[in-house]
Amino acid sequence: MTKTWLLRALLVIAALPSIVLQKPHPRFAQTGMSALHGGAQTLLSAPASFHAEFLPPIPGDFVHGATMLELPNGNLAAAWYGGTDEIMPDVKIYLSIYDQQAKRWSIPVVIETAEAARKSLGMVKSIGNPVLYHDRHDYKLFFVGIVKGGWSGGTICMKSSPDLVHWGPPVHVVSSPLFDLGMLVRGAPAPYDDGTIALPIYHQLNAKWSAIARVDSEGHVLDIARIDDLRPLLQPWLVPTSATDGIAFLRFSHPHQPYVVTMSKTHDAGAHWSDVVPTPLVHRDSQVSGILLSDNSILVFYNGSAWDRRDLSVARTTDGGIHWSWPYHLEHDTTGNDIVRREYSYPYVYRTRDGNIHVLYTWQRTRIRHLTFNEAWVHANPTLAALR
Repeated sequence: MTKTWLLRALLVIAALPSIVLQKPHPRFAQTGMSALHGGAQTLLSAPASFHAEFLPPIPGDFVHGATMLELPNGNLAAAWYGGTDEIMPDVKIYLSIYDQQAKRWSIPVVIETAEAARKSLGMVKSIGNPVLYHDRHDYKLFFVGIVKGGWSGGTICMKSSPDLVHWGPPVHVVSSPLFDLGMLVRGAPAPYDDGTIALPIYHQLNAKWSAIARVDSEGHVLDIARIDDLRPLLQPWLVPTSATDGIAFLRFSHPHQPYVVTMSKTHDAGAHWSDVVPTPLVHRDSQVSGILLSDNSILVFYNGSAWDRRDLSVARTTDGGIHWSWPYHLEHDTTGNDIVRREYSYPYVYRTRDGNIHVLYTWQRTRIRHLTFNEAWVHANPTLAALR
């Protein structure tokens, strides 16, 4: 009898779902959020400030897809890609450093090319969508390697550096069983408290969908949480609001049909996601981004037009996306001259330790624009201060 019960117990244990035997899902790291909320009064009492500039030019006529990172010494790093145009063989990823003492950006240097990526990854015809990140070990550069065709033939790649100067070879971040094709990256990663990375990813080979992947320091995907929806939603932008809560804002991607910015929520640090719901922020097929403020309100940056990318706006919600301010136009180009590409898109928002908010975006596909402002400016702005 004892042996029979022992055998039954062993069978029950063997039949338990594997997740029971796994470690609990990590929580969002709270270091940045704690510092943010602790200095709320100081941030709001400072004089309002707003500054705009262009990042240094690069060779060629085309730039796109900027990303930003604050270094331990307070300097800033920005990366973007440029060349003849998207998915062209001559596209390179550039890096520039802002020296806080000298108050200037360095001359951009090339940190990745399609030719260099091919040596480690095999077939790569072009690259794009750089995303900078810094974990406990080193600096990371996530990017998309285009294997074949257009963006739908992309795959996620990652390389590491101890100092942003010396880089190791890139590796594949394997997030799909289908030869990892159609998987892309664009949104800013967020840290987990166990040292792993919450990496927003999306798929656009045939079906379009978004997810949050948990990735370790070597680029291994540990798990993927899909944000399920039947609509073509891409480029999730993750905004953690506590150790367990967060919001993903999503791009509605349709070539002809305008819609609105959509969002999904998590209450278990990205392990599961709610149904996707719309916001009142009208836009059409372009990346969105967001940032948490010290009063728990959120700013969302998006192209506020149903037809093109001539308008770049920011809106504020104080209650997690239920009510919103009217959009404030950062760019609103009504010029009839179409000789140049009048586009202001792909905003990448980043908060530095001094509380300032930085926004990098593509300006007419020829330059990268950099905005810097503080929370006092947000609250002094009558459009953003009032809700609809």
